[in-house]
Amino acid sequence: MTACPFQGAAAAPPALSPLQDPDLRMRPPGEPLPAPLRAHGGALADVFARWLRQRDDDAHAAEKCFLTRALQALSDDDIRSHARRQAAIAWAGDWPHWSWAVPAATVASLLGLPIDDLAAQQRLHAALRTMAGGLSAAADGDAVRAAGTAVEHLLQALDEAERRSPDAPLQWTLLRHAPPARWSDRATFAANRLALIWQSHEAGASLLGHALLAMKTGGGAPTREALWHIARDGGAVRDTRRFDRREPVGAPVVVPLAGTDHPFGDGAHRCPGQGLTLATLHAALGWLAQQPGLRLPDVDTPLSLPNMDIPRFHPARVIDQETQP
Repeated sequence: MTACPFQGAAAAPPALSPLQDPDLRMRPPGEPLPAPLRAHGGALADVFARWLRQRDDDAHAAEKCFLTRALQALSDDDIRSHARRQAAIAWAGDWPHWSWAVPAATVASLLGLPIDDLAAQQRLHAALRTMAGGLSAAADGDAVRAAGTAVEHLLQALDEAERRSPDAPLQWTLLRHAPPARWSDRATFAANRLALIWQSHEAGASLLGHALLAMKTGGGAPTREALWHIARDGGAVRDTRRFDRREPVGAPVVVPLAGTDHPFGDGAHRCPGQGLTLATLHAALGWLAQQPGLRLPDVDTPLSLPNMDIPRFHPARVIDQETQP
């Protein structure tokens, strides 16, 4: 069996880059949850505490390896097929919908969720935006509870997809390479399956939006290598935050990703979905570039988040008349 790229991180010497330093952790010491989730609890708090992205516990490395192998087992042909179909479905909406919906809808479809029409994409997007509201640093009790309800519905949909479509490409690779029995418990498996959709949402929309901007100036659809360079140049997550456990209060450290050779991270928390993301966006943009009479969207004010800017576009229709996917 291939050695896991994350094993051995805890034994690394101290003179490492911040992304590989085992003393720089994802959460402040003694604070596994952000303040709004700690105050209000619920389903969002439960999945957040189980997400690999937010953990540095003893089980993290093994579970990250299982998940990484499952994602690596996905075929590019399957990703391409689902991404092009979701791009075609979103083509019936407007540009803001297309640029937001395609990344997350592709991952959801690969997991077996029935994302078969524009309304299904819109429902998924609405649920993910509700989750985003609950994860805001300023979220109140209503926002956290609404996000918890959205999480519960998505978890139920994923369980149903597992029963109904166990051979969906990403569902199948998870059940083969990262089945529930290999995780701390079934709830942790379920939380990290949901995380695959969530993590494709804002970061995916950012990179896809910046790729559309590149198409406006450069012409054709970016290659996978060009997409990686767009991410490196700040077109995806620009930086990440760590907390130094060597400091009494866990001093925060901002670690840049943009401008480095690791735009998808490195070390124990390197994004395992880099290949899935690049393949999805490459296929979707390739499909888009093939549409006759394509007129790329006009730019609106970006959505500025602490660690990324997500391009937004004026809500013109993508097409003037109905087009079948």
